[in-house]
Amino acid sequence: MRGYTGSLAALGGLPKMRTSVRSAIALIVLVAFCSCTLAQEETVDYWMNKAQELYQNGSIEVAISAYDEALNIDPENESILIRKAYELMVVGKVNESAETYEKALVLLDEDLEEDPGDADAWQNKALVLRRMNRPEEAEEAYGKALDAYDHRIEADPKDAEAWMGRANILLNLGRWEEASEAYDKVTELKPLDYNVWWRKAEVISAIGDMNESVEAYDKAISLIPANDTAELALAYAAKSEDLAAAERWEDALVAIDRSLELNPKNGVWWHFKAFVLTELGRKEDALAAFDEAIRQNPDEVSSWQWKASLLVEMERYDEALEAYDEAIALIPENDSETLAEAWLSKGTALNKAGKQEDAPEAFTRSLALYEKAILEDPGNIDLLQMKGRVLYELGKYNESLEVYDQILESSPGVEPHMVDTNAWIGRGDALLALGRNEEALGAYNRAIALSPHWSTVWHGRGEAQRALGQVYNASMSLLVADKLGYEM
Repeated sequence: MRGYTGSLAALGGLPKMRTSVRSAIALIVLVAFCSCTLAQEETVDYWMNKAQELYQNGSIEVAISAYDEALNIDPENESILIRKAYELMVVGKVNESAETYEKALVLLDEDLEEDPGDADAWQNKALVLRRMNRPEEAEEAYGKALDAYDHRIEADPKDAEAWMGRANILLNLGRWEEASEAYDKVTELKPLDYNVWWRKAEVISAIGDMNESVEAYDKAISLIPANDTAELALAYAAKSEDLAAAERWEDALVAIDRSLELNPKNGVWWHFKAFVLTELGRKEDALAAFDEAIRQNPDEVSSWQWKASLLVEMERYDEALEAYDEAIALIPENDSETLAEAWLSKGTALNKAGKQEDAPEAFTRSLALYEKAILEDPGNIDLLQMKGRVLYELGKYNESLEVYDQILESSPGVEPHMVDTNAWIGRGDALLALGRNEEALGAYNRAIALSPHWSTVWHGRGEAQRALGQVYNASMSLLVADKLGYEM
């Protein structure tokens, strides 16, 4: 392997990763850390560590610049290229990301020509192939990597790094129990390595045993040096995310608060705290947390959007509309999908604010942007779903119906049936608006058969039954929707 060989496991499509709360994109001035860099610091490791720090703080664009600095020193380092390619994808630079992955793949193939038994190179090649949407080749490369690690373990059963590599691959392949057993072996061999316990916590969380996962997180945290506040903060944030995924919201809040005590200037984690507080129903506290997230990262679009959505829930519509305008102003013009979503949300807020005369302009802008996004990515069913919704909001019910029919015709119909369920709901809404109530009821029933725990489906069914004069059935359906948490 060339040069820097920091772990790439976090980029391998795992269900959790140490840079876990990673929704924000913030820009800071690169010169702020370039100008103070001493000559002896200008190494690959320095820039890689700086890039990771920036990424964890949500400053992804500047993290990419730090990777470029590392590549200036070591231009044929595939590990740096893989990290850079991943983060380019995160910020939406799809073509540049693909080109960077291709460069890494060429270098990895050169490594494997020299040493066909290089397990790390096979694992990284599998990672790149997966990112490039070449799943069959990726699985073959993972198999080669697994074989190589197994050969190392046969030669030395106490090779902890080989056990760790084996565990990571098994996790990527979805072989959860085998992965857990391999991580157990690593903890036996390296009981004082907090990274190992941390990784084990993530794996156990993915399998579903949250109590054992918390114990492993706590073990990892106890082994992190007390003066390494950045690492401790990151560990608490990762623990918080896993607790939130398990809907243990109070525990998640305790963990993210501890993280923010250690690193109060992380806008990403303030955003995550706001999300947790929202789930706890503490809307005023959540709003304050979003404001702090924005204060730390004022150019971060998602915090403005989440804040706007929360303000709509709180019926503070004028403030919500101002927040949507802030978000729209920050979204790049070439990001059609994000702009379309923002205009759609603003249109919905205008309707709720009683400004129905202004809403059609917002929906029309959204529709044009979704159509542009579909031209750029014609196979994206999610974009079609959203186009159908905007057409519905514009009162173009027959056109909306045509879009949902198109989705149902092209959908592969695979579990968990989210595409199909959403399409049947959209179809039901359009049919109901057209007064075709029997057909609407049939559409909602199809959606319930696929996703019986969706409150929106039961609400739609109740409305269709009410339109058909089925008063008792309607009241029962609407009661179920209420019990499932339906909100207007």
